[in-house]
Amino acid sequence: MLRKKSLLLEAKRSWMVYLMILPAFVFTFIFSYIPIAGLATAFKDYNIFRGFWGSPWADNYGFANIINIFYNRMLMESITNTIYLSVLNLAIDFPAPIILALMLNEFKAGVFKKTTQTISYMPYFLSWITVVGLVGIFFARYGPVNDILNLFDPARQRELYLSQQEFFVPMLVVVNLWKNIGWNSIIYISAISSIDPQLYEAATVDGAGKWRQMMNITLPGLTMTMVVLFVLNIGGLLASNFELVYGLQNPFINFEVIDTVIYKQGLMGRNYATATALGFVRGMIALALTLGANFVSKRINRISII
Repeated sequence: MLRKKSLLLEAKRSWMVYLMILPAFVFTFIFSYIPIAGLATAFKDYNIFRGFWGSPWADNYGFANIINIFYNRMLMESITNTIYLSVLNLAIDFPAPIILALMLNEFKAGVFKKTTQTISYMPYFLSWITVVGLVGIFFARYGPVNDILNLFDPARQRELYLSQQEFFVPMLVVVNLWKNIGWNSIIYISAISSIDPQLYEAATVDGAGKWRQMMNITLPGLTMTMVVLFVLNIGGLLASNFELVYGLQNPFINFEVIDTVIYKQGLMGRNYATATALGFVRGMIALALTLGANFVSKRINRISII
Protein backbone atom coordinates (compact mmCIF):
# COMPACT_ATOMS: atom_id res chain seq x y z
CA MET A 1 0.00 0.00 0.00
CA LEU A 2 2.86 2.33 0.88
CA ARG A 3 4.61 1.53 -2.39
CA LYS A 4 1.43 2.28 -4.34
CA LYS A 5 1.13 5.69 -2.65
CA SER A 6 4.76 6.50 -3.45
CA LEU A 7 4.21 5.61 -7.12
CA LEU A 8 1.15 7.85 -7.30
CA LEU A 9 3.08 10.65 -5.63
CA GLU A 10 5.93 10.28 -8.11
CA ALA A 11 3.45 10.29 -11.00
CA LYS A 12 1.95 13.58 -9.74
CA ARG A 13 5.38 15.15 -9.44
CA SER A 14 6.52 14.07 -12.89
CA TRP A 15 3.24 14.35 -14.80
CA MET A 16 4.80 16.67 -17.41
CA VAL A 17 7.48 14.07 -18.18
CA TYR A 18 4.84 11.36 -18.66
CA LEU A 19 2.84 13.75 -20.84
CA MET A 20 5.87 14.20 -23.11
CA ILE A 21 6.34 10.41 -23.33
CA LEU A 22 2.66 9.82 -24.18
CA PRO A 23 2.90 10.54 -27.96
CA ALA A 24 5.83 8.12 -28.32
CA PHE A 25 3.93 5.50 -26.31
CA VAL A 26 0.80 5.88 -28.48
CA PHE A 27 2.87 5.76 -31.68
CA THR A 28 4.71 2.62 -30.55
CA PHE A 29 1.48 0.93 -29.45
CA ILE A 30 -0.32 1.63 -32.74
CA PHE A 31 2.50 0.79 -35.15
CA SER A 32 4.48 -1.82 -33.19
CA TYR A 33 2.07 -3.72 -30.93
CA ILE A 34 -1.26 -3.76 -32.75
CA PRO A 35 0.30 -5.21 -35.97
CA ILE A 36 1.54 -8.19 -33.94
CA ALA A 37 -1.93 -9.70 -34.38
CA GLY A 38 -1.24 -9.85 -38.11
CA LEU A 39 1.51 -12.42 -37.52
CA ALA A 40 -1.25 -15.02 -37.51
CA THR A 41 -1.19 -14.65 -41.31
CA ALA A 42 2.07 -16.61 -41.30
CA PHE A 43 0.17 -19.65 -39.97
CA LYS A 44 -2.75 -19.41 -42.40
CA ASP A 45 -3.42 -20.20 -46.02
CA TYR A 46 -4.30 -16.55 -46.45
CA ASN A 47 -6.78 -15.48 -49.11
CA ILE A 48 -7.34 -11.76 -49.53
CA PHE A 49 -10.94 -12.29 -50.64
CA ARG A 50 -11.82 -14.51 -47.68
CA GLY A 51 -10.23 -12.13 -45.23
CA PHE A 52 -8.12 -12.61 -42.15
CA TRP A 53 -10.68 -14.59 -40.15
CA GLY A 54 -12.13 -16.55 -43.07
CA SER A 55 -8.81 -17.92 -44.33
CA PRO A 56 -8.09 -21.50 -43.23
CA TRP A 57 -5.07 -22.53 -41.20
CA ALA A 58 -2.07 -23.75 -43.19
CA ASP A 59 -1.03 -27.39 -43.38
CA ASN A 60 1.40 -29.05 -40.96
CA TYR A 61 -0.48 -27.63 -37.98
CA GLY A 62 -0.15 -24.10 -39.37
CA PHE A 63 3.61 -24.24 -39.95
CA ALA A 64 3.53 -24.97 -43.70
CA ASN A 65 4.51 -21.41 -44.69
CA ILE A 66 7.44 -21.40 -42.28
CA ILE A 67 8.63 -24.84 -43.40
CA ASN A 68 8.43 -23.81 -47.06
CA ILE A 69 10.93 -21.01 -46.40
CA PHE A 70 13.70 -23.55 -45.83
CA TYR A 71 12.86 -25.33 -49.11
CA ASN A 72 12.66 -22.16 -51.19
CA ARG A 73 16.03 -21.35 -52.74
CA MET A 74 15.28 -17.65 -53.28
CA LEU A 75 14.14 -17.15 -49.69
CA MET A 76 17.17 -18.97 -48.29
CA GLU A 77 19.48 -16.91 -50.51
CA SER A 78 17.87 -13.73 -49.18
CA ILE A 79 18.55 -14.87 -45.61
CA THR A 80 22.18 -15.70 -46.50
CA ASN A 81 22.65 -12.35 -48.26
CA THR A 82 21.16 -10.49 -45.30
CA ILE A 83 23.50 -12.21 -42.83
CA TYR A 84 26.48 -11.59 -45.12
CA LEU A 85 25.68 -7.90 -45.54
CA SER A 86 24.88 -7.40 -41.84
CA VAL A 87 28.10 -9.09 -40.70
CA LEU A 88 30.11 -6.84 -43.03
CA ASN A 89 28.30 -3.76 -41.72
CA LEU A 90 28.83 -4.88 -38.13
CA ALA A 91 32.54 -5.60 -38.68
CA ILE A 92 33.15 -2.21 -40.30
CA ASP A 93 30.45 0.15 -39.03
CA PHE A 94 30.70 -0.84 -35.36
CA PRO A 95 34.39 0.01 -34.69
CA ALA A 96 34.51 2.97 -37.09
CA PRO A 97 32.50 5.41 -34.87
CA ILE A 98 34.66 4.40 -31.89
CA ILE A 99 37.84 5.19 -33.84
CA LEU A 100 36.38 8.51 -35.03
CA ALA A 101 35.35 9.44 -31.48
CA LEU A 102 38.84 8.64 -30.18
CA MET A 103 40.40 10.77 -32.91
CA LEU A 104 38.05 13.70 -32.28
CA ASN A 105 38.74 13.43 -28.56
CA GLU A 106 42.43 14.11 -29.23
CA PHE A 107 41.67 17.40 -30.98
CA LYS A 108 41.68 20.50 -28.84
CA ALA A 109 38.34 22.29 -28.66
CA GLY A 110 38.23 24.71 -31.54
CA VAL A 111 36.89 25.49 -35.00
CA PHE A 112 38.62 22.53 -36.68
CA LYS A 113 37.18 19.98 -34.23
CA LYS A 114 33.66 21.39 -34.44
CA THR A 115 33.80 21.65 -38.23
CA THR A 116 35.07 18.08 -38.59
CA GLN A 117 32.40 16.72 -36.28
CA THR A 118 29.64 18.68 -38.03
CA ILE A 119 30.73 17.49 -41.48
CA SER A 120 30.92 13.88 -40.27
CA TYR A 121 27.33 13.69 -39.00
CA MET A 122 25.63 15.90 -41.62
CA PRO A 123 24.95 12.93 -43.97
CA TYR A 124 22.84 11.33 -41.23
CA PHE A 125 20.13 13.94 -41.79
CA LEU A 126 19.77 13.05 -45.47
CA SER A 127 16.96 10.66 -46.30
CA TRP A 128 17.98 7.32 -47.78
CA ILE A 129 16.23 8.10 -51.06
CA THR A 130 18.36 11.27 -51.28
CA VAL A 131 21.48 9.20 -50.61
CA VAL A 132 20.45 6.75 -53.35
CA GLY A 133 20.02 9.66 -55.75
CA LEU A 134 23.46 11.05 -54.87
CA VAL A 135 25.08 7.64 -55.36
CA GLY A 136 23.36 7.31 -58.73
CA ILE A 137 24.67 10.73 -59.81
CA PHE A 138 28.24 10.26 -58.55
CA PHE A 139 28.73 6.77 -59.97
CA ALA A 140 26.91 7.33 -63.25
CA ARG A 141 28.78 6.77 -66.51
CA TYR A 142 29.18 10.54 -66.92
CA GLY A 143 29.26 11.27 -63.20
CA PRO A 144 32.01 12.88 -61.08
CA VAL A 145 33.77 9.55 -60.25
CA ASN A 146 34.29 8.69 -63.92
CA ASP A 147 35.25 12.30 -64.68
CA ILE A 148 37.95 12.33 -61.99
CA LEU A 149 39.39 8.97 -63.06
CA ASN A 150 39.43 10.07 -66.71
CA LEU A 151 41.50 13.12 -65.76
CA PHE A 152 44.36 10.79 -64.87
CA ASP A 153 43.72 8.40 -67.78
CA PRO A 154 41.92 10.07 -70.72
CA ALA A 155 41.97 6.83 -72.72
CA ARG A 156 40.12 4.98 -69.97
CA GLN A 157 36.67 3.65 -70.85
CA ARG A 158 33.88 4.99 -68.63
CA GLU A 159 32.31 2.45 -66.26
CA LEU A 160 28.69 2.07 -65.16
CA TYR A 161 29.52 0.99 -61.62
CA LEU A 162 25.93 0.53 -60.47
CA SER A 163 25.43 -2.23 -63.05
CA GLN A 164 28.36 -4.35 -61.83
CA GLN A 165 27.50 -7.07 -59.33
CA GLU A 166 30.94 -7.10 -57.67
CA PHE A 167 30.63 -3.43 -56.67
CA PHE A 168 27.13 -3.70 -55.20
CA VAL A 169 27.85 -5.02 -51.69
CA PRO A 170 31.00 -2.89 -51.12
CA MET A 171 29.00 0.16 -52.20
CA LEU A 172 26.24 -0.67 -49.71
CA VAL A 173 28.77 -0.98 -46.88
CA VAL A 174 30.66 2.21 -47.75
CA VAL A 175 27.52 4.32 -48.22
CA ASN A 176 26.04 3.04 -44.95
CA LEU A 177 29.31 3.86 -43.17
CA TRP A 178 29.47 7.34 -44.70
CA LYS A 179 25.94 8.16 -43.61
CA ASN A 180 26.05 6.85 -40.03
CA ILE A 181 29.63 7.08 -38.76
CA GLY A 182 29.43 10.69 -37.58
CA TRP A 183 26.08 10.36 -35.83
CA ASN A 184 27.04 7.10 -34.09
CA SER A 185 30.30 8.65 -32.88
CA ILE A 186 28.32 11.24 -30.87
CA ILE A 187 27.31 8.53 -28.40
CA TYR A 188 30.95 7.60 -27.78
CA ILE A 189 32.08 11.24 -27.60
CA SER A 190 29.52 11.91 -24.87
CA ALA A 191 30.65 8.76 -23.05
CA ILE A 192 34.28 9.92 -23.24
CA SER A 193 33.33 13.33 -21.85
CA SER A 194 31.88 11.62 -18.76
CA ILE A 195 35.24 10.02 -17.86
CA ASP A 196 36.88 11.70 -14.85
CA PRO A 197 39.59 14.12 -16.11
CA GLN A 198 41.62 13.44 -12.96
CA LEU A 199 42.39 9.97 -14.34
CA TYR A 200 44.15 11.52 -17.33
CA GLU A 201 45.99 13.98 -15.09
CA ALA A 202 47.22 11.16 -12.87
CA ALA A 203 48.30 9.12 -15.92
CA THR A 204 50.21 12.12 -17.31
CA VAL A 205 52.03 12.55 -13.99
CA ASP A 206 52.97 8.87 -14.08
CA GLY A 207 54.46 9.35 -17.55
CA ALA A 208 51.73 7.66 -19.62
CA GLY A 209 51.50 8.90 -23.18
CA LYS A 210 48.37 9.40 -25.28
CA TRP A 211 48.35 5.79 -26.49
CA ARG A 212 48.54 4.30 -22.98
CA GLN A 213 45.92 6.75 -21.73
CA MET A 214 43.60 5.65 -24.52
CA MET A 215 44.21 1.95 -23.90
CA ASN A 216 44.00 2.07 -20.08
CA ILE A 217 41.49 4.88 -19.43
CA THR A 218 39.40 5.83 -22.48
CA LEU A 219 38.58 2.39 -23.88
CA PRO A 220 37.75 0.85 -20.46
CA GLY A 221 35.52 3.85 -19.86
CA LEU A 222 33.67 3.08 -23.10
CA THR A 223 33.16 -0.61 -22.30
CA MET A 224 29.59 -0.26 -21.02
CA THR A 225 28.51 1.81 -24.03
CA MET A 226 30.21 -0.51 -26.52
CA VAL A 227 28.66 -3.65 -25.02
CA VAL A 228 25.13 -2.20 -24.99
CA LEU A 229 25.38 -1.03 -28.60
CA PHE A 230 26.99 -4.31 -29.69
CA VAL A 231 24.16 -6.36 -28.17
CA LEU A 232 21.59 -4.14 -29.91
CA ASN A 233 23.48 -4.49 -33.22
CA ILE A 234 23.57 -8.27 -32.85
CA GLY A 235 19.79 -8.22 -32.46
CA GLY A 236 19.52 -6.34 -35.74
CA LEU A 237 21.80 -8.74 -37.60
CA LEU A 238 18.96 -9.87 -39.87
CA ALA A 239 17.66 -6.36 -40.43
CA SER A 240 18.96 -4.95 -43.71
CA ASN A 241 18.71 -1.39 -44.96
CA PHE A 242 15.69 -1.82 -47.25
CA GLU A 243 15.72 1.73 -48.65
CA LEU A 244 19.37 1.57 -49.68
CA VAL A 245 19.34 -1.99 -51.05
CA TYR A 246 16.05 -1.60 -52.95
CA GLY A 247 16.98 1.87 -54.17
CA LEU A 248 20.27 0.72 -55.71
CA GLN A 249 18.87 -2.47 -57.24
CA ASN A 250 18.54 -2.56 -61.02
CA PRO A 251 18.08 -5.23 -63.75
CA PHE A 252 21.85 -5.94 -63.73
CA ILE A 253 21.99 -6.72 -59.98
CA ASN A 254 20.95 -10.04 -58.48
CA PHE A 255 21.11 -9.47 -54.73
CA GLU A 256 18.02 -9.88 -52.57
CA VAL A 257 17.77 -9.45 -48.81
CA ILE A 258 14.94 -10.38 -46.45
CA ASP A 259 13.32 -6.94 -46.54
CA THR A 260 13.28 -6.70 -50.34
CA VAL A 261 11.82 -10.21 -50.62
CA ILE A 262 9.11 -9.38 -48.07
CA TYR A 263 8.24 -6.27 -50.08
CA LYS A 264 8.23 -8.04 -53.45
CA GLN A 265 6.51 -11.20 -52.24
CA GLY A 266 4.01 -9.47 -49.97
CA LEU A 267 3.03 -6.12 -51.48
CA MET A 268 3.92 -6.69 -55.13
CA GLY A 269 3.30 -10.44 -55.42
CA ARG A 270 0.39 -10.51 -52.94
CA ASN A 271 1.88 -13.60 -51.30
CA TYR A 272 1.09 -12.25 -47.86
CA ALA A 273 1.41 -15.51 -45.95
CA THR A 274 4.95 -16.27 -47.16
CA ALA A 275 6.10 -12.69 -46.61
CA THR A 276 4.68 -12.67 -43.08
CA ALA A 277 6.24 -16.06 -42.32
CA LEU A 278 9.64 -14.79 -43.47
CA GLY A 279 9.29 -11.72 -41.28
CA PHE A 280 8.24 -13.89 -38.34
CA VAL A 281 11.28 -16.17 -38.75
CA ARG A 282 13.53 -13.11 -38.99
CA GLY A 283 12.04 -11.72 -35.78
CA MET A 284 12.45 -14.97 -33.85
CA ILE A 285 16.09 -15.30 -34.94
CA ALA A 286 16.75 -11.67 -33.98
CA LEU A 287 15.21 -12.27 -30.55
CA ALA A 288 17.37 -15.35 -30.03
CA LEU A 289 20.51 -13.47 -31.11
CA THR A 290 19.74 -10.57 -28.75
CA LEU A 291 19.12 -12.86 -25.78
CA GLY A 292 22.21 -14.91 -26.62
CA ALA A 293 24.47 -11.86 -26.95
CA ASN A 294 23.07 -10.43 -23.73
CA PHE A 295 23.67 -13.75 -21.93
CA VAL A 296 27.29 -13.93 -23.12
CA SER A 297 27.87 -10.30 -22.18
CA LYS A 298 26.43 -10.90 -18.72
CA ARG A 299 28.66 -13.94 -18.20
CA ILE A 300 31.88 -12.33 -19.47
CA ASN A 301 31.59 -8.64 -18.58
CA ARG A 302 28.70 -8.76 -16.08
CA ILE A 303 26.93 -6.19 -18.24
CA SER A 304 23.31 -6.81 -19.22
CA ILE A 305 20.71 -4.69 -20.98
CA ILE A 306 17.80 -7.00 -20.08
